[in-house]
Amino acid sequence: MQDVLHLLIIGVVGYLCGSFNSAIVVSKKLCGFDIRTKGSGNAGLTNVHRTLGGKYTLMVLLGDIIKAAIALEVGGYLMGSFGKLIAGAFVIAGHVFPLYFGFKGGKGVLVGATMVALFDWRIFLILFGIFLILVFITKWISLGSIAGAIAFPILTWIFYGDVKITALSAAMAAAVVFMHRANIGRILH
Repeated sequence: MQDVLHLLIIGVVGYLCGSFNSAIVVSKKLCGFDIRTKGSGNAGLTNVHRTLGGKYTLMVLLGDIIKAAIALEVGGYLMGSFGKLIAGAFVIAGHVFPLYFGFKGGKGVLVGATMVALFDWRIFLILFGIFLILVFITKWISLGSIAGAIAFPILTWIFYGDVKITALSAAMAAAVVFMHRANIGRILH
């Protein structure tokens, strides 16, 4: 019964933290428009950087890191590594489908990267290396993000060998890939 209560707390905290979309808040409060109406239409860091520039990018970056850190701290405190991943999954879900912004948010890459860094720095460094290499070679941020997402469950299996952790990381990776489906189509063409 206690595990169910812990999962419920982790899920609610993670989702509500994730629903606080820094890109939307920064663009609306400081620039007077919704970032989802500019550039790529995505409420994420890349669109903020391209549309608003450095100062606002830093604000969004810090906001997304903080919301993930809070949720993962709660998850880790209540249920260890598995709790951190559960919190991370709900932060990503909240970021992609934010309660406060009509369920239309970002793609969850930055929040996912923060979650991975707080979950296991070794996995994060490998994924970040994959991301950087692919972006350097192709200049496509989305390809680096997709490749990193695909590598995540493979690395969790290598480092943890735990079916629950690997299954959850695979579901999270599938969500990131799904959110990039339009980018995948453009890359293939």
